[in-house]
Amino acid sequence: MLHSLNALCNSIALNSSSFTPPVYSTPSSDPADPRLSNLIKLASDASLAEANVVIFGIPTNEGIERNGGRPGADQAPQAIRQWLGKLTPFAGPQFKRHIDELKIVDLGDIPSGPLEEMHEVAADVATELTTHGKIIIALGGGHDVTYPLAKGFGKATNDFGLINIDAHLDVRPKKNGLHHSGSSFRLLIEEGIVQGRNFAEIGIQSFAMAKEHFDWVISQGSRILMFEDATEAHLPNAFEECEVAITRGDFEMPIYLSFDIDSIRSSDAPGASAPAPIGFLAEEAYELSVAAGLSANVRAFDLVEVSPPYDQDGRTARLAARMIAGFLAGVANRNL
Repeated sequence: MLHSLNALCNSIALNSSSFTPPVYSTPSSDPADPRLSNLIKLASDASLAEANVVIFGIPTNEGIERNGGRPGADQAPQAIRQWLGKLTPFAGPQFKRHIDELKIVDLGDIPSGPLEEMHEVAADVATELTTHGKIIIALGGGHDVTYPLAKGFGKATNDFGLINIDAHLDVRPKKNGLHHSGSSFRLLIEEGIVQGRNFAEIGIQSFAMAKEHFDWVISQGSRILMFEDATEAHLPNAFEECEVAITRGDFEMPIYLSFDIDSIRSSDAPGASAPAPIGFLAEEAYELSVAAGLSANVRAFDLVEVSPPYDQDGRTARLAARMIAGFLAGVANRNL
């Protein structure tokens, strides 16, 4: 296993010999007050082999631009890390275990390059990490990155479930023959990477989708839980309902979760590629992230479309960091 992970570290290069190193906030010098920047380790052969959770970024705007969106998501991975590193590993008394019981490694960012080349690297990394039993946290980038990541995840798992938390369906066809930030889920289903019956979308908003696209998703046997229906339910229950629906009670089926920040209302998350005036509250997004972390089925979690140039006082990046911390707290408390 270690040899294969060494080979992975040596091979994931794109016009470079390694990932772009991650930058976190300065670690705490007070042993009584540690921060996640003290806990999260940079990639090395030994630490990667021992890791429970591996973080990496795909800093790209190209898929968003192809879909007519506003750029800026290429800055998201480092912006999120800055706030993630400032958080403490103590999840609070409502949790029995805390993040410091996990071993977390950050690979850094896939070096910038042509989108399809970055996608190829992302797919390979997702396959290798999933094969070796690592839980993945991927930082976009646009929602186009879900396509290669889930493709790589599927190569390692064969049959898997896929959940998209989003204001939009993202099942548009390619544009000029090219994949973009709005086409990931259509491609994943059309190419047979995920079965339609194993796919669910949560938080889809009225007036943010075409009827043709809605009908197409339903025709694939997939589940759509509209924003209004999701918010009427206790959100962890809504997540579990979709999880059971797509796995049909198979509690060993791995699940890939994609979380688009534009599912959160713009007053709470202004720094989004496609902000929306309504959406989940910040605390609801956190709840969903914790619920996903608690699920033993969820083996990969991507967070996409954060756009720091449009953020206000780091509000969106801070929320994204808190969501990742909530997911990690859930992972630490699995199977209790």
